[in-house]
Amino acid sequence: MLPAVTLTAVILTGTGPKRYQCIFATESHPARTSKPDALPIWRAMERRRIPDRAVSRQRRQTTSCNPGRRNHAAVSTPLPGAHGPRILPSGLAAIPVALRIRVLVAMLLLPGLAARAQENRLLPASDWAYDYIVRLQQRGHLLELNPTAVPYRHGDVWAALEQVDRSSLAAPERHWVRLLERAVAPEEGTAVGYTFEAAARLVNSDRLDLVRPLGDSLRFFWYGTPATVYLDTESFVAEFGLRQDRYYDDDPDGLDTALRLLARSDHTYVGYHSRLVSVYGGRWNQHWGVPGEEGTLLSDNPRSQDQLAFRLGKGRLAIRAVLGELDSITSQGDFTGRAGDDTVRVETRRRYLAAHRWDYRPSRRLLISFMESVLYSGANAGLSLKYLTPVHPFAFVVDNSPKNEENNGFVAGLLWAQLGRLTVHGQLTVDDIRLQRGTGNESVTFGFTGSMAYALRMVDLKATLTAITARTYNAPQPEGKYLYLKRGLATQFSDYVAGSAGVDIYLDHVLPGLRLAPRMDVLWQGARDIRQPFPSNDAVLDNILDGTVQRTVRGSLRVAYQPVAWWWLRMDGGVNSIRNADNVRSAEYSRFVGLVSSGLRLKIDYPVRL
Repeated sequence: MLPAVTLTAVILTGTGPKRYQCIFATESHPARTSKPDALPIWRAMERRRIPDRAVSRQRRQTTSCNPGRRNHAAVSTPLPGAHGPRILPSGLAAIPVALRIRVLVAMLLLPGLAARAQENRLLPASDWAYDYIVRLQQRGHLLELNPTAVPYRHGDVWAALEQVDRSSLAAPERHWVRLLERAVAPEEGTAVGYTFEAAARLVNSDRLDLVRPLGDSLRFFWYGTPATVYLDTESFVAEFGLRQDRYYDDDPDGLDTALRLLARSDHTYVGYHSRLVSVYGGRWNQHWGVPGEEGTLLSDNPRSQDQLAFRLGKGRLAIRAVLGELDSITSQGDFTGRAGDDTVRVETRRRYLAAHRWDYRPSRRLLISFMESVLYSGANAGLSLKYLTPVHPFAFVVDNSPKNEENNGFVAGLLWAQLGRLTVHGQLTVDDIRLQRGTGNESVTFGFTGSMAYALRMVDLKATLTAITARTYNAPQPEGKYLYLKRGLATQFSDYVAGSAGVDIYLDHVLPGLRLAPRMDVLWQGARDIRQPFPSNDAVLDNILDGTVQRTVRGSLRVAYQPVAWWWLRMDGGVNSIRNADNVRSAEYSRFVGLVSSGLRLKIDYPVRL
């Protein structure tokens, strides 16, 4: 009696990558193999989720060839006196003859093909692929992925795509799946690759946030990655990315982060991944929230930071920890981005960010998380083990002896749930919880963001709400401000309430990849900001929407067109009606604000044998 064997091949076809598996098992009683009860063996294997692993000592002799997850099962019936499997014609009817030949040749001539690379590369938090991932998750697909912990690994996205039943998808959903397949299709074995991306934005504002325009001149911001090179093995990965962006130099809210050729090393890291443990170190963005929405503890709003991150567990229970290095601040309280140059004349204080997250997921459609972070700083501050350890609750660590650094701490809770077609997400971050004596009187400060999305077959209905109090992310010590290179580590601003409501209409039946999205935004902005000096305890200050409140209402139409994975076009145009502009009473005006962006991406992947 021989053990079963699984042979796997990924074939790139005109309609995208297809993954074929053939499973062979022996039978000690050949006469029984023609019975119908031989079929459930493949389905049982699917339920056990071991499609790439040899079946342990199955007693029936069966063969199943499966492209992707479509169940084109084939039952083998041995010829009299023979014990080798024979595939019935009905099992191959759905597979083209040319593909059958290519699959068989690949399986016979390339013995290493069954060992698929783990695809440990991280999908950048700002990648266009997340738009389609979120849409599919709102329809109950790809829920193997944590919907609020970005970035994903390429391999995790691919594994989730394999679980999608294509036969039940609408035309837009099939297009989204094809785009994602082309974006994250794996290579077999060890792989090296190169990616080139070039894109541009045309906008009549100095700021890319169209609800908060600044200036009215027409600006052209080009950006791209002239070089992204990676080496991906079964468990280890190394990737180097070089990003150029004109906005690095002209960002009105942040510091210039690129000097030579307007480029900086970005999305560059090394990592190790296994089923229950992953460890990555380098420079990339984390986003703890739904992609495309605000995050109140960690978000992709700032430039990518140097960090060490690890995960323990998966599925029902998972723990995450991040320890990152931020920009230093001068002793005079100035963020220059070049504090190292300033040490020759003034003292500087080093700043670090540590964050923990505990996820509990009792079902695919419910996620509950507790999160915390602390920004610690000091003249001699450095990487600290007590902040990296995820089982050290910060509330009982940061102010106990030994206290070697100053700190600013936050605690947060997150809920993500799906009820039929309705998806809800909310997170609340609380700042300045006073658990010590003698710390003065202060109102509890917080940040909240939430969203609701209702998914129909060709339409999405969505609403969002964000509220950030006046003192949130600020601190009495300037080095405690929740900033990195003057961009917010969570939200970019404070002291505001913002809401939106919109409809996404998918017109793939008219033109594949076309989306129209009318939307209404409302913003109430108070006079306070993270970058301002922290108010004294006896200052008269509204907890939220302090002073004269600027009120903005924007009606807009967004158009997106992406027929293929390597090219896209997006447009966003609308009219902003602003009252009390710049927090000046009775200052009013209306203006059109629009943005057009387009880009292309070329990718070369090549399997190698080490």
